[in-house]
Amino acid sequence: NADTMAEALSTVATGQLTYAVRDTSIDGKEIHKDDIMGLSDSGLAAVGKSIDQTLLELVDAMMNEDAELITLYYGSDISEEVEEKYPDIDVELQMGGQPIYYYIVSVE
Repeated sequence: NADTMAEALSTVATGQLTYAVRDTSIDGKEIHKDDIMGLSDSGLAAVGKSIDQTLLELVDAMMNEDAELITLYYGSDISEEVEEKYPDIDVELQMGGQPIYYYIVSVE
């Protein structure tokens, strides 16, 4: 069972959506204080001014052809745009209650 679980875990991509606390540059992208940042397993995946738009860019960067499930653990507000953009993939919304990250995302 442990081997099967470890193999399944290797197919899960994770990301977080948060905000910048200061001006900086990461992976060649300029970030300004209060910008929304999408962080994935591979680094900075998206930067924007809109939570919803940056969330979509983050999920786009995490998607692969085998994806069947997107899970969004939300801190407070909920976006339904992911469900609309990926109608053929199951999207689950779970209250995470995390104070700093707008969303924690998994794509499986």
